[in-house]
Amino acid sequence: MDMETLKGAIVKLHEEYRIPHIVVTSISLPALGALPSLSVVGSTITSTAEPRIFEIKIPALDCFFSGTGDMFAALMLVRLREAVNNVEGLMKTKSWVSGDEVEATELPLAIACEKVLASMHEVLTRTKVKRDEELEKYKGVDWEGDEKRKRLVESKAAEIRLVRNLDCLRHPDVKFRAERFS
Repeated sequence: MDMETLKGAIVKLHEEYRIPHIVVTSISLPALGALPSLSVVGSTITSTAEPRIFEIKIPALDCFFSGTGDMFAALMLVRLREAVNNVEGLMKTKSWVSGDEVEATELPLAIACEKVLASMHEVLTRTKVKRDEELEKYKGVDWEGDEKRKRLVESKAAEIRLVRNLDCLRHPDVKFRAERFS
């Protein structure tokens, strides 16, 4: 998939199915010479079914985490409602769709995504540090014949440390901003 295909899919979802808000996560399109990153692309429909597409790029973390999709969805529910509530009268509009004059990067959906990604990046970065510390304890262990135990140790070490990092959820440090999708 490339970005033009993604844009076409978003346009179709808005025009044909009238889906008001769309967010596509974990898009990885490597660029020559660039550091590994992931993108989140989102859009809120206009009154004429046009997309207002934005993209947020974040550095990729070299680690597998289980449950990040669930974490993203749960945080998006809270942050989208918060962002909508911060715009006078928007809570009363159908599907919380902003007026056509609102730019893609200023949409409540974009603002919510920025906060969600900030929280997630902080939590996952801290989780990775603790994971690496935990796995260091097992350096030099011969796992031959005990692959199940090795996978269990690795899986346990990579469990998202959500409760220990509630400050990241409550007060995220937003570093990655929405940009207009070109």
